[in-house]
Amino acid sequence: MTMKMMSRLLESLEDKKPTQQISLVSKEILKFKPSDRRIVFQILSLEYPSNNIGLSKAKKWIAKAVNMFEDEIEWSYSMSNDMGYVAKEIDLRKQNDSDIPLNRILNVLSLDCGGITSDEYVLFSTLFSDMSAMERKWFTRYWLRVPRNGINVGTVQKMLAKTYDKKVSEVKSHHNFNDISTLVNYYEMKENPSCVLQHGKFLKPMLAKEVPMDKWPKDKIVDYKYDGNRYQVHRKGESVIVFNRKGKIVTPQFSDIVDLVRNYSVDCILDGEIYPIKDDGSPAEHKRMGTRVHSKDHAKAIKECPVRWVAFDALMVDGETLTDLPYHERLEKMSMIPDQAHRMEKDGDVLAFYNVAINDGFEGIIVKDANHKYESAKRSISWAKYKPPRIDLDVVVTSARYGEGARSGFFASFDIAVRSESGFMNIGSVGTGLSQREMIQLTTKLRTLVESYKGDTYYFVPKVVLQVTADLISRDSKGNIGLRFPRVVRIREDKYIVDINTVADVIQTMTGF
Repeated sequence: MTMKMMSRLLESLEDKKPTQQISLVSKEILKFKPSDRRIVFQILSLEYPSNNIGLSKAKKWIAKAVNMFEDEIEWSYSMSNDMGYVAKEIDLRKQNDSDIPLNRILNVLSLDCGGITSDEYVLFSTLFSDMSAMERKWFTRYWLRVPRNGINVGTVQKMLAKTYDKKVSEVKSHHNFNDISTLVNYYEMKENPSCVLQHGKFLKPMLAKEVPMDKWPKDKIVDYKYDGNRYQVHRKGESVIVFNRKGKIVTPQFSDIVDLVRNYSVDCILDGEIYPIKDDGSPAEHKRMGTRVHSKDHAKAIKECPVRWVAFDALMVDGETLTDLPYHERLEKMSMIPDQAHRMEKDGDVLAFYNVAINDGFEGIIVKDANHKYESAKRSISWAKYKPPRIDLDVVVTSARYGEGARSGFFASFDIAVRSESGFMNIGSVGTGLSQREMIQLTTKLRTLVESYKGDTYYFVPKVVLQVTADLISRDSKGNIGLRFPRVVRIREDKYIVDINTVADVIQTMTGF
């Protein structure tokens, strides 16, 4: 299979509803060789290594590859806000499709452009020069990981289910333990992949949900809710690997935790939290975690930001996968593991336990169903979080403006949005709560995501998630939602835009039900 066939397929999927896309792919994919089907699904799901290209670098590379001025590329992009469109419009005369094999496309999509060398640029420029206008459009979109066709992982899972006559729930379960390309390989052989956890293979975490008290499980186990970052820790002998919530290996940042876990008596895969502490061991302000996460001097960061690790679940112990066991049995299996979350005594007073948690400086509690299995990648009511009543929202940054005076040189006012049925709904702007270091950090990230600008406002690819708090949510006569006295609590690098709050969440917060 060639890029010609892939680009024609992608073109046919554009502006189609998800159900139409699923039906079309399930029919057309059978025309491709099995080895190429794997690549198609891998590309559609964006399951190839992050290439760190960034919008600015992409513009430079494309301009250089086609012998154009960067200003010409920038002008074209300002008119469309779509680098795929820009790539296509460079030379519409290139109508003859290429014979570029798909594996070559995947190789270039996967190149790490962060510390890129001239050799890698040559691979890109040679490929780009060989493509037709339409092929350039789709390559560029997937190169930048902004396909703009509405296809997400859930859509791909449904495509796989329809193509290989599987239940969607079955595909989702298999995908929890295996990547897309592995699933396709097994499905092509009419076999099911193994759903056994392995050391060093990340499993997407189960997520908690805010649930009213009257819907809490009757048979419950209650933990402290820690104000830290979620991590998955794998131990096998001397080997210890730390994954963040997104599945990125962050082991070097937590050598102190690695040493701690290495001394455990059993091999295990644990789900837990790392949170900052003060000199007396009490929880510190979450913002201090930034020192650990972003500092390149790990030894210095350990001294400046001491942390504590707590495990609140076990996914594997001594080679046994535990995810299908009820929670109380998983806890029994991890009884010999130290550094566990603080739990309420059986039949204890939940509200009293909650008050102790708050007084001890923690966020609140998590009320868990003792009989529920571990549901990877699912936000489940079986894990009910309960925090002090305040208005906290996870939002995405859509645009921003540079500051003045002491804030000049970096973005200082950020427009924020929540998810809506049509995409995103703006709920105002926020400019307080961030330290200067955090503003610089945020500015550096956002500059790589600029889509366009108008006047003094810069518009971004919606990727950066913030946690904000506010005194009040209001709604005007036109239905516009706004926040009163908002401030940024923290930058949520552990969350994707699919994790942010929705318009429905905001309305529920306003009404109380």
